[in-house]
Amino acid sequence: MKHVGRRAVWSLPEVTAAISRRFGDIPPVWVEAEVQNLRPAGGQVYFTLAGGDAMDASMNRIVYDRLEAKPGEGTLVQAYGRVEFWRQRSQVRMRVERLELAGEGLLRAQVEALRRLLTSEGLLAPARKRPLPVLPARIGLVTSGQGAAREDFLRALWSRFPAADVLLVDVPVQGEAAPAAVVRAVRHLDLHPEIEVIVVARGGGSLEDLMAFNSEAVCLAIAAARTPVVSAVGHERDVTLCDEVADVRVSTPTAAAAAVVPDAAALDRHLAQAGDRLSRQLAQARRVASERLAARAGALGQALRSRGVRAADRVDATHRRLAPALARLARGAPPRVEALGTALARAARARSVDAGRRLERADSLLALLSPDRTVARGYAIVRDAGSDRVIGAAASARPGQKLSIQMRDDRLPVEVRR
Repeated sequence: MKHVGRRAVWSLPEVTAAISRRFGDIPPVWVEAEVQNLRPAGGQVYFTLAGGDAMDASMNRIVYDRLEAKPGEGTLVQAYGRVEFWRQRSQVRMRVERLELAGEGLLRAQVEALRRLLTSEGLLAPARKRPLPVLPARIGLVTSGQGAAREDFLRALWSRFPAADVLLVDVPVQGEAAPAAVVRAVRHLDLHPEIEVIVVARGGGSLEDLMAFNSEAVCLAIAAARTPVVSAVGHERDVTLCDEVADVRVSTPTAAAAAVVPDAAALDRHLAQAGDRLSRQLAQARRVASERLAARAGALGQALRSRGVRAADRVDATHRRLAPALARLARGAPPRVEALGTALARAARARSVDAGRRLERADSLLALLSPDRTVARGYAIVRDAGSDRVIGAAASARPGQKLSIQMRDDRLPVEVRR
């Protein structure tokens, strides 16, 4: 600095140095703003932080590439770093050390991370989606008991099918308590023996409002349910992870009603039309069957008559062929029968004589081996007096036992003594 008269005159480097020293007194800060004009160059990534005002910023490219969730154009972020004054161009800029998504950008990053996890586990695969029952006995509804989603669903449901039966489980549909409440409701309805389909519903809202239906707990509960689940969360433009995990996704609660029950009036018309078609088809089938039966009966009668004529012809021809042979056999039969009778009589006499001889020999042998013949030759047979059983060994007799000794002329009673 120099003085010209009483005036202090600063050089430009002195002014920028003073400003730079003042900025050096500002500690590192967190700044929330939108990212704009994002562009990598060399070892840095340059962008603008905008939020009412705007400020240039930069970040080391290696640090930026390591970010789990990178911001896009217009993404709300929270940036941490030191605000500096660049003397060469007299610009204020921020050297960012940490960069995190904020607001809806952070929520979207969380949703995308969970979507990747669910995809890797196969929970978003179309192959695991189950069909809905044609006409469920009872419908489970998970939604706010005071919300418009409940009114829309029930109005549409009962206008389509007045006899539909609904079991409502009232839950908060946003806020910290919502995920756990929705999980309990889904599990409760899944265990109910009469519930054949579960509808999870709420109206539209911001991404933050719908985050309960982007929670891992709710997605896993829906995926684990044995009962088919219909998700009717938000509007057409709102797609939550709950929608993607559910067996059927519809855009609104009204559409959910159309998905789970048929239109009763349309069903009645369809059944009446089907009954008429069936009656006509049966009548036509009966006519065709009668005509075919008549035609086949005529053809069968004709075939039987034709076969009868052919059979009679074959019988006549066979009779004409066999008649001479039968006559010859009849003429030669008496002599052959007489000769066979004579031969049979001779054979019978011979067999009778032979049988008599064999019987005589057997009788002689039996008489020779008879016990009476043995006794007649001077032998004796010892028997038990009571049972007449033969005693073949002295050791078999007991003291005091009464015996009978059979001899040639009579039996001699004795008693064993030892």
